[in-house]
Amino acid sequence: MVMLPVLPLIEGESTVSWCSRLGPFHAGLSGPDFLKLMQISRQSVVDTTDDCIGRLADLTGIAADRIRASGVQRVGEARFKHGDEVFGMRFALRTHTTFCPACLLEDADPSGPSAGRRVGRIGWMFSPVRTCPQHGLVLHRRLNSGFHEHFQDMTLVAPDDAALEKLAGDAPPANTSALQAYVMRRLIGVSGHDWLDTQDIDQATKACEMLGACLVFGAHTNLDRLSLGDWSEAGSAGFEAARDGVDGLRKALDEISRESFRRSSKGGPQAALGRIYQWLQFKKSKTDPGPIRDVVREFVLDTMSIDPGSTLFGRPVDARRRHSLASLSRSTGVHQATLRRALKLTGVLPADVDADDRFTVDAGQGERLADRIHNSIPISKVPEYLNCNRTQAQMLVKRGIVSQLVPDLGRGGGVLAKVAVRDLDDFISRLRAHGTTVRQASDGMVDAIVASEVVRRPVMDIVQLVLDRKLTSLELLSEDLGFRSVLVSPDEVRAVISELEGEIGLSTHDVAARLGIFTSGVTHLRTKVDRSGRPFLRSLETVASSGTVRHRFEEKEVKRFQADYVALADLAKTRGKAPKVVAMELRKLDIKPIMRRELLNAAIYRRADL
Repeated sequence: MVMLPVLPLIEGESTVSWCSRLGPFHAGLSGPDFLKLMQISRQSVVDTTDDCIGRLADLTGIAADRIRASGVQRVGEARFKHGDEVFGMRFALRTHTTFCPACLLEDADPSGPSAGRRVGRIGWMFSPVRTCPQHGLVLHRRLNSGFHEHFQDMTLVAPDDAALEKLAGDAPPANTSALQAYVMRRLIGVSGHDWLDTQDIDQATKACEMLGACLVFGAHTNLDRLSLGDWSEAGSAGFEAARDGVDGLRKALDEISRESFRRSSKGGPQAALGRIYQWLQFKKSKTDPGPIRDVVREFVLDTMSIDPGSTLFGRPVDARRRHSLASLSRSTGVHQATLRRALKLTGVLPADVDADDRFTVDAGQGERLADRIHNSIPISKVPEYLNCNRTQAQMLVKRGIVSQLVPDLGRGGGVLAKVAVRDLDDFISRLRAHGTTVRQASDGMVDAIVASEVVRRPVMDIVQLVLDRKLTSLELLSEDLGFRSVLVSPDEVRAVISELEGEIGLSTHDVAARLGIFTSGVTHLRTKVDRSGRPFLRSLETVASSGTVRHRFEEKEVKRFQADYVALADLAKTRGKAPKVVAMELRKLDIKPIMRRELLNAAIYRRADL
């Protein structure tokens, strides 16, 4: 039989609160006494059991689904459900009493929806809800004084109106946090953030709050001292990062670790991530933290030095991804000072910082560098290793065909000026990459050193031709001969060099003949500048293996010079006068040659001056 008149649930009211109002409304009894009369246990109301829902529906005429939607159901050991969301005890907050004093004071209005009875809101029962959206105040939350307060009848668990007035006046103003808004939307079935929506609501909430607490208050903040307002601020900050998924989370973790290391450069992941690391590494409960664990784990492995075999968030680390300076030195045996210098000079570490626990390098990259340092020889030992002479060894390095451990250090680079044995082996392998293997040299085939003397070109020019595969006639003797194991044809070398040099313009002799000046005059034109500050004649430089710089001149550059400048003899011929007459006329106009005649073997003038 349905009790009349029907007392509906108020929007946002909890089932416990509604049951607390049924007694005074229908029988003039307190809520607990009414439930006892109806043979409904208070615990069954708190847990919103199916039997309780059925009994209340029969008595009140309120649909079972409506009653269920206003409660938090127990669905297992320490697991609860509201709507479609399942969560743990900490999210359900069974151990605390929460209310907005301003809301309870408004409920006292006899003409209001509750006819003067206090109303407990379902939202107050969830831990991330810390602000009253209606009044813009931080909620009042305290530990329950005993098990009896699990039944959150606001008439019983909240203080009298005078105390509520004081609590309302003292409550800090606050806006609803982004995390609280997300939680309330999700509890009514509204989704919208993929990474957060794929996990349980309490996992998503905890991840946001822990991340935000470290972002806002520092990785090593005392969590027990954070107020409800602080946690709201933390929740918003963490939610803003987590809403962007893994990328947003990693960006936030990087910000947290950088701030930690700014304060102290020592320590590993616990020093960098503080409470987040401790929460995931040393957690005492069996509660699964959710996907945040894998995100933080990958971030730690990708950015910090973690030894293989160590346990990180419950799982062993199979392989190292990053090395600190200390761990790299420890595992390779190379002194930290040497590694620090090498890493900076190669650009792996910033040159303007001290390498410490903040800075790590890719483990493979660091170990390869250390291996190269271990297995290297000074340039003075290269001739013996390659079977060449000292000059050729030096030119291999100078030309960059074989690099020092740190390029361009010269002789004063200490250990890092050495050459890795692996690079020398690779050079010989590249030098012998194509050709015909023979037991002895064919007629006319010689090694690069002998060929250099025959064609009067540097050895390194010939070596470069071999490496660039410009030569077709190559023979390979035993690899034991090293540098001298590759044979070339001097005739082919001479022909290929001539062809290649012809492709890049005119020689100094060609230009001198074209302009009718000394070859040394071409050098003057190349090295001296005109009024605009550019050389009179620009060249293309080629560096021989001996270090000699050769200059070639593009056809278009020579034509530009001829268009801008004119020799006295050509000018006189154009004007139909003797060169002496034209020279005298120009002197009277104070027009002078671009440089002294004896330097060029010709008087050359700027056409724009004429």
